[in-house]
Amino acid sequence: MTDSGNNQYLAMLGDTYPFNLFQPECVGSTIFPPHWHNDCLELIYVRQGQVELHIGGRSFVGQAGDLVLIGEGVIHSGYVVDTPPDYYTILLDRSRLASSDFMNVASRSMLTGKLRLPVLLQTGNDGYTNCITIIRSIIEEYVARSAGFELAIKSYLHVLLLVLAREYGESADGEDVRGEAAKRRMERLKDAISYIEARYSDKLTVGEAARAAGMSPYHFCRVFKHAVGRTFTEYIHLYRIGKAEVLIRDTDLPITRIAEQTGFGTIQYLDELFKRYRGCTPMQLRRSPAPSSADPNNKKM
Repeated sequence: MTDSGNNQYLAMLGDTYPFNLFQPECVGSTIFPPHWHNDCLELIYVRQGQVELHIGGRSFVGQAGDLVLIGEGVIHSGYVVDTPPDYYTILLDRSRLASSDFMNVASRSMLTGKLRLPVLLQTGNDGYTNCITIIRSIIEEYVARSAGFELAIKSYLHVLLLVLAREYGESADGEDVRGEAAKRRMERLKDAISYIEARYSDKLTVGEAARAAGMSPYHFCRVFKHAVGRTFTEYIHLYRIGKAEVLIRDTDLPITRIAEQTGFGTIQYLDELFKRYRGCTPMQLRRSPAPSSADPNNKKM
């Protein structure tokens, strides 16, 4: 299996502090395409608005106040519901965060051990109050950026990991048969997603993607829609539009050339899908002011 899709946000993790906190701004209808982090735990705190989420085969709409927990290696994607939501994302490498010299083996193994995380925590759920209190403290430190705020955040994250380990730590290694089967399907789906990302500019077919996942086309379409929240065709369209948008905003390439490079083939087809998914033409997007700090890297630590 390739690592495509796995490393989308990993570059945001600094060498000094094995975590990152950022407040993304959304452009278009896709907040983040399907991806996963093999070595990172991700937490999303929805401050305002709604966000359509698909995490590990589960689909739901996150509301203001919700805390979303995404385990290592879990496929997840997010889409705008009505208007772009206001939310914070925290990425953290548990192994590196728990490798501090002052930690003994027992403490480290507890913080890096197996977790059986709930996908969604809401008011009234077990563990919500403890987790959200820590998350809000982390955000306050991030916003204020007083001297030593990175160290304060790191300390809070240690406490958060301890709370999660106590609340959701799993000592047993066994998995039920259905759970193991679902996990295998998701691992094979990663191969297909990586295949699509590497060849999105080509004429991709369902059959090719299904073979990459080791599934029949019918079974692949069902699993893909269930996990990603979009059909194979919709996902290809959205992924290509995202790639085209970067070229439209960041380069002077002719729109015709961009249509060819991103797999649309013709400018007419690119125009049609841009109007459908973005509500404007590529040329209108090029002439519009660029959004400020649309790239989460602009807000990274």
